[in-house]
Formats: sequence, C-alpha cells, structure tokens
Amino acid sequence: MDTIMKMKHLLITIIIGFSITSCIEHEVIPPPKVKVDLDCSFVGTLQGSNYTLVAGVGGFFCDATRAKEILPNPQPSNARYYAAIRSNEQMDFFQVKMGSVLFNAEAGPDPSVEQFGEFFAENPTPEFKKEAHNGVEIVYRDSQGNVFFSKEDDNTFQSFFLTSVSQESDEEGDYLKFTANFTCNLYDDPDNPSDTVKVEDGIYIGYFER
Repeated sequence: MDTIMKMKHLLITIIIGFSITSCIEHEVIPPPKVKVDLDCSFVGTLQGSNYTLVAGVGGFFCDATRAKEILPNPQPSNARYYAAIRSNEQMDFFQVKMGSVLFNAEAGPDPSVEQFGEFFAENPTPEFKKEAHNGVEIVYRDSQGNVFFSKEDDNTFQSFFLTSVSQESDEEGDYLKFTANFTCNLYDDPDNPSDTVKVEDGIYIGYFER
C-alpha cells in the first residue's frame, strides 16, 4: 500500500513539474540590427601646410544633406548630395558636393537606391561645377569664418577622383560611402576672386545619404 501511495505521489510530482515547465515563456532574442559604420575625415595640404579634420575630434562630426529640384514630367527631377565635416565649437568646415542624380519624381520623392548607387559608381571623375550641377564642388571655411569655393572652368590645375565607393543601407537610411582625392584652388568669390586657398593632395573620406 505504501509503495502504491509513493508511486502516486511521484506521478503527481512529475505531472506538476511538466505543467510548470510548459507555462514558462521562452525569451525570444531578436537578431542584432544592421548598422552602417559612418565616419568622415579630411587630410590635405592647404597653402603649403598640413591640415586635418577628423570626426569625433574637437567637436567635429559628419553632416550629410541634399538638395533637390522637383520638376513635372516629362522633365527629370534631380538631386545633389553634400558631405560635410563640421563642428559646433569651431569655425572650420569642409564639404564635398556632387550631382546631379536624375529621377522621376512621380515614381517617388527621391532617386531609387539603384539610381543613387549607380550614379557615383559611374562618375568617378566629375568636372568641377558651380553648386555641383552635373559635377562636383568643394567648399571650405577657415577658422576666421572666410568661405572658399572651387571654380568651374578654372584655368589652374585641378583634379578630382572617387577612388572608392560602396553603397550600404541600414534601418536609418541608404548611404554612399566614398573616398575622394583632389587638388584644386578655392576662391572667396569664384566670379571675382580676391583671395585664394590652394588645396593639394586632399583626401576626403565620408558619405552621402540618399
């Protein structure tokens, strides 16, 4: 009789144990979110002296913006992309502008991811153009707040090369990461210059955001 009772108690204990185990909710751990590593820097020679700006140093940070011109069909709309390194603590500022990516505004408010990536991959050596309309423009602001621009059809030697490009995306957006090498003169007023800054062996690492 005692053996039978012991067997019953054991069976009841096992059943209760299974019941408790079945009620426990297992934690579902979501997979890690994809995050594109975004950084920017500029190194080069300005007026014969070494010059460096690095995001995360001296309050400098990356600032990617864009400008769009929306036109009715059948005219194509266009977008220009700006990559800057700036600081809220210092006046220095360096920016690379590039465009123009053509797209149909009726199909969406921005170029598609494919149009965005292909444009830069297919235009590694754009010409210098005012406001980066169908080309590239370099903008620099010195520590005194003086602003200088690259010049379209400059008679002096100038060059610009996208030495690497890669299109990447995460939950925050779509990006074109790039490295650009360039040499050019920058002017306080490209149409009627009175002051010039010579940039040699400039290397800008940054990104455009679609």
